[in-house]
Amino acid sequence: MALDHLLLTYGRPPSEISVLLTTDERIRDLNRQYRGQDEATDVLTFPGPEMPGAPLGDLAISVPYAERQAGERGIPLEREVVFLALHGGLHLLGFEDETDFGRDDMVRRMNEAAAALGLEPDPAWSSIHPEGGTE
Repeated sequence: MALDHLLLTYGRPPSEISVLLTTDERIRDLNRQYRGQDEATDVLTFPGPEMPGAPLGDLAISVPYAERQAGERGIPLEREVVFLALHGGLHLLGFEDETDFGRDDMVRRMNEAAAALGLEPDPAWSSIHPEGGTE
């Protein structure tokens, strides 16, 4: 539902998006294999090929990682997973968070979508890394 909302909001036709709910170990393997980073993370995105009718892409969400982040925020796991799906969905739609502007823009867009879905926005949302940092 959250990903369908993003597609509608950004004028994209219905698209196939695969979502893998996985473990820290599996997402670490994917992160190492595809991004060269040997660490677990909350969500990874894999854009599909840019051709008519092709799937938009794939998302991988680490449920244990999301559970820790939800605990840090004091929110239900389900809400954190929706925020991670929105975050990943925005990446699949071409938004970036590598710059301060891009990150702020993505969080704003995530919160607009969350509010439209009836969830409480979290303007301070960010990934929480094990060493206590955020992204």
